[in-house]
Amino acid sequence: MNIVHLSEKYELNDLEKQIIIYIQEHMKELKSIGIRQMAKDNYTSTSTIYKLCDKFGFDGYSDMIYHLTSTKDNAIDLQSKYNEYHEQFSYIIHDKSKRIIVFGLGFSAPIAEYMQQRLTLLGYQALCVVHMEMFSQWFNDDTILIVISYSGKTPRLNEIVETAASNHVPIISFLGNQDSSIFKYSTLPLIIGNYDSFSHDLNQANTFFGETIIAFETLVFN
Repeated sequence: MNIVHLSEKYELNDLEKQIIIYIQEHMKELKSIGIRQMAKDNYTSTSTIYKLCDKFGFDGYSDMIYHLTSTKDNAIDLQSKYNEYHEQFSYIIHDKSKRIIVFGLGFSAPIAEYMQQRLTLLGYQALCVVHMEMFSQWFNDDTILIVISYSGKTPRLNEIVETAASNHVPIISFLGNQDSSIFKYSTLPLIIGNYDSFSHDLNQANTFFGETIIAFETLVFN
């Protein structure tokens, strides 16, 4: 867990930071630590622990512990997983006279650039936009928007997607977080893996970006 990132993202107070450090230090035995024990060890109440679970978006203490300690099974056929979306994807981008805008921030930016180059080589009018201010001039009937976002929680990006949807621009989104408002506004939302608000630890693997490329390639070349 990246404590600095979590502290900034969720505006944690000193006690909440202390609890996160405690969780990190006791990760191996976390399943055997009850909420009362955790509260006692951190000189606080169970209600404080519950509030922290709620702040992170968990349904309760047990849900948080399960999320942190469960082993996810990644042995899946990714190609088969995205085949069912191929027909809708192809329908949205079939008209090569339309302009396709591909957008991603941070680690999603190089993925967006990769998609743009692949689409251009296939004869599409694809554009990778790096400045949000450029979007307003492209929202018309001849535009398709592709968005890549792991968290789906960037406020300005959410506003852009909402504006595009209100202008009837078809939106294809590659998301890690189904609870993002981008999911609601997308014509074709594709959920990649499972969003983990704790996954910003640079020492842990994040498969979202690699799987996004696999999903894209499967949809384009099925």
